[in-house]
Amino acid sequence: MLKENDSLVQVKICGLTSMDDVHIIEKYGADYAGMVLYYPKSKRNIDINLAAVLVAQLKKSDIKSVAVVVSPDVSQLEAIQNAGFDYIQIHGELSDDVYNACSVRIIRAVNIKHQSEEDIYLETKRWRSLDKIYGLLFDAGVPGSGKTFDWESLKKADCGNKKLFLAGGLTPDNVKAAIEAVRSDVVDISSGVEYDDVSVKGKDESKVKAFIQNAKY
Repeated sequence: MLKENDSLVQVKICGLTSMDDVHIIEKYGADYAGMVLYYPKSKRNIDINLAAVLVAQLKKSDIKSVAVVVSPDVSQLEAIQNAGFDYIQIHGELSDDVYNACSVRIIRAVNIKHQSEEDIYLETKRWRSLDKIYGLLFDAGVPGSGKTFDWESLKKADCGNKKLFLAGGLTPDNVKAAIEAVRSDVVDISSGVEYDDVSVKGKDESKVKAFIQNAKY
């Protein structure tokens, strides 16, 4: 059973790559800012030194910074923590060594492919029992693909006292329906607030504004 969401839903804008992106989300009031690190396959991947500069700017606001990584090792974790991130979002493997060394809260990504509702329930049960897990993020089978998944599959996703993040194919147009269907605590978007012209890098201000307004009001 999904957790009831009585408070205002929060917004995470992911895949920031520049100070311009940071200023846009500051202007319209996002709650979390995600940056992709140590994953060169992603067009949104940025260097840890640039990330540290963006994090320093975010600390002037109420926006929390999130390092988005895939199967990180301890040295990468240490660099992320030294850069001042508030959270780390982990896709792929989460090793015991990384978990034990982690001094920031973890957003654990769960990619929804062909799991049954029961499989999803068992996976959420596993992660929600760990103290350092801040939230569970449900994403499509291929993160960053801009594709949705069947929201009905989350009916048994009991996150306990952890925050439920919903990602995967969200747009300004479908975010209200997503919130109503899943009752998520946080909605997470990346490609859905980028320019239609894929050769233009960064976030589209008009789409960021529309997404945040449609999610929160």
